[in-house]
Amino acid sequence: MNPLSMSFDEQRDVNYLQFDPKTVLTDLQKAIPALDLVGLVHSRKWCCEMLQCITIGTASTEGGGGDELDDGINLNITARELGTSSSLYLMAKSYFDLREYTRCANHLRNCTSGYGFFLRLYALYLDGLKHRCDDFVDVFPDTASNQRQATTKASLDNTWLIRLRTELTTNEKTQPLNGYSCYVYALVLKRLGLLNEALPYFVRTVKAVPHLWSAWEDLVTLIDSEQKLHSLDLPKHWIRNVFYARCYVELHKPELCVYICKELTQIGFHNSTYILLLQAKAYETGAELQLARTCCEDARTIDPYNLDSMDIFSNILFVLEDYHALAGLAQKCIEIEKYRFETCIVVGNFYSIRNDHARAIQYFTRALRMNPDYPAAWILLGHEFVEGKNHAAAINAYREALDLNRRDHRAWYGLGETYEIIKMYNYALYYFKEAFALKPNDSRYSNALGEVYERTQKLHEAKKCYWRSYCVGDIEGNALAKYAHVCDHLKDEETAARAYMEFIRTQELRQVKNFTEFSHAAEFLANYHVKKRQYDQACSYARKCLEFPEVKNAAKDILNKITGLREGQQQLKDKEFSQQQTSAPVPTAQSTIHEFDSSLTTTID
Repeated sequence: MNPLSMSFDEQRDVNYLQFDPKTVLTDLQKAIPALDLVGLVHSRKWCCEMLQCITIGTASTEGGGGDELDDGINLNITARELGTSSSLYLMAKSYFDLREYTRCANHLRNCTSGYGFFLRLYALYLDGLKHRCDDFVDVFPDTASNQRQATTKASLDNTWLIRLRTELTTNEKTQPLNGYSCYVYALVLKRLGLLNEALPYFVRTVKAVPHLWSAWEDLVTLIDSEQKLHSLDLPKHWIRNVFYARCYVELHKPELCVYICKELTQIGFHNSTYILLLQAKAYETGAELQLARTCCEDARTIDPYNLDSMDIFSNILFVLEDYHALAGLAQKCIEIEKYRFETCIVVGNFYSIRNDHARAIQYFTRALRMNPDYPAAWILLGHEFVEGKNHAAAINAYREALDLNRRDHRAWYGLGETYEIIKMYNYALYYFKEAFALKPNDSRYSNALGEVYERTQKLHEAKKCYWRSYCVGDIEGNALAKYAHVCDHLKDEETAARAYMEFIRTQELRQVKNFTEFSHAAEFLANYHVKKRQYDQACSYARKCLEFPEVKNAAKDILNKITGLREGQQQLKDKEFSQQQTSAPVPTAQSTIHEFDSSLTTTID
């Protein structure tokens, strides 16, 4: 006798409830949408699993002659469009929502068309990215050796992408891909570095499914010029306006982005945090930091628990050097979600402004382990490595950023700055030129070029760079001083003097003094006017030098020299005057009378 067998009385005591499988089927069909509505994903997954089992069970007990795809669940699409039964699709979708990508793809392994085919491929794609992140955590490229190891591993581990590309190519030969499948194909091609091939598939995606915003955002990364943007055959859809605004930020046309954002605000998107934060990014690109800050604060007022783009807000506060506001933002982000990607960036910026670079590196690294495909985080990490004098790691971080976005001028500039620090000026010159080409109206980049040219004794090129910096706005406020310094080395004293005069006038007008350049300019002009014997002007500039300890002694010498020259000049004038007095003839009375008589005689005649 089976030791686990039960008597009739024991079975009765179990209180097992008899039920009709058809009732269970109906109950689960109602429960799944309700659970989906309230976001209870684990309960929804369990119900989907039970529905799939009960569907298969009832089909087999009733003879199996019916169509398995017709399971009574109304998804408002046909079974052919779905590519599988509704219950199977919902179960796989529940696994997908819980990030069980391999499990999702396995249950949809027989799907070769429709939404089921897309979901399987997209699950496989995300599973590959997940494994890539896991490998990335194991070998973080914070040193040169780890960088090479991580890069080699990433380049060799593309077999999952190649398999996906092969399957999609084969499937497209038999039947055209729908919009969602085109999106997966475009992602695979982009990940493989085949950007020109990926572009038309992204365009096909947004034309077929214009509300798929992630496709528009991925398309932004492939636009490298305004001409290329306008050549795309995009659908005449309202989302295209948002896409154009996003592109204009990346193409360094912030004024066009701001215009589109304001137009969208006027037609009804005034409460859109996305539009406000996009506008803030445009203002940040255009160096209008106070306006960018206002947009971010407005977005936080509308949705105080939104962490999207808060990393950009923290960058703005960092540049504005608002320590207290950045500390408050970091604390609020930690309260909302401590281990969110954006939170790690905000906290990293907070530690950076405190000069705690080790902690900043720790948080930027944590952010990159969550999302290694975010170039701005790599750039921030590179900045911290530079501050920590880990130049090899900084170069690796900047190069990672460039691999993700070749149009990010900050990464090019960071590389140039790092190579300048380690005195590899030819490399620095190359990277500064790349940054300048992307943002020619940013005076910081032309200034950086001028400094490298000056270090390599290419003074005429340096002179042109400093003059351009002054013409485009001179954010740092010292371009004229550097221009004058180069002119002085080129023995062009007149131009140097005019430039220094304008520099001092501008600095005093702004009530901001760049002490090193200001003191040097005042000392130069004092000596210049002494040479020109313009002692009043020379005294004025020499007195300005007295404010600065590094040139105070030189200013005293100049003032003493002027005093001596003035005394000598006065003595010379007195001597000349006395000589004139002694050498002048003294008229006699007789000669005077004679002259009078002769004139009188002449008059009478």
